[in-house]
Amino acid sequence: MYMTSRTIVTAATGALTALLFCIPLTAQSTGSNHAGYDPSAPVGGHFHEGELGEKLMALESAFKCSCGCGLDVHSCQFQMQCGTSPVWSLRIRQALAAGESEEAIRASFVADFGTQVLMLPPPEGFNLLGYLLPAAAILTAGMLVGLVARGGMNKESLAPVGVLTDDEAERLRAAMHTLDESESPDW
Repeated sequence: MYMTSRTIVTAATGALTALLFCIPLTAQSTGSNHAGYDPSAPVGGHFHEGELGEKLMALESAFKCSCGCGLDVHSCQFQMQCGTSPVWSLRIRQALAAGESEEAIRASFVADFGTQVLMLPPPEGFNLLGYLLPAAAILTAGMLVGLVARGGMNKESLAPVGVLTDDEAERLRAAMHTLDESESPDW
């Protein structure tokens, strides 16, 4: 049986259409640490208005959700709908409402979960390498590009250029003319 390209395209389109109807169209996470869709999660009414809202947003953006998504608490809460981020957001809101400072809340999360809860690790110990290495790599690459662009030459290694005499200029013209004739195409 011989299949034409039109038959193949029709079959592929049908298979893709059937596949699209089989795949759920929700973007909810279903990992082991995810609770799935939470209908009580605030979707339209954010808690990020006013001074407390700004502090809440700053803290939610500073903490990495522990569900494994790699997002900050705010993004995970409103994109992944996991079971961890809403709880952490509630904990932060309650602490802010009780009058705790941002530093105290940050310290309590670090005490409970370690420094891996921070989106931006503290610049100390081995983490300092992560702060300094990119700058060192950029400087090194810039120096290498500069050396390659310069060609590694200095003025002393270049041949001295002087004024050509009429005889030298004529010999140069003749040599260039000979070179042009030897390299010209035959058409």
